[in-house]
Amino acid sequence: MGKRRKKYKKVVKRVRKIPSIFQCPHCGKISLTVEINKDRTKATIQCGNCGLQYELDIPPIFQPVDAYGKFIDLYHSGKAEIRFVKGEVEEEIQA
Repeated sequence: MGKRRKKYKKVVKRVRKIPSIFQCPHCGKISLTVEINKDRTKATIQCGNCGLQYELDIPPIFQPVDAYGKFIDLYHSGKAEIRFVKGEVEEEIQA
């Protein structure tokens, strides 16, 4: 007589994706998007909630997460000149 064959559970590994929407340092909402141009030299950072906008020069190797990290460093150190665009009205604020 033979033994019964064991059923093996297949282990599913989750692959974590890099986020595409980030938290805005001004309003605190998770509505900040980072778009990198085709030349991979500039990143445009925009908040869909408060209208925050910033353009950042980046090296070609940077991903959106890296550009977001650099923006956060500049924002908290006060070196970023931020624009707020809400509809047609545009303001410039030195953070």
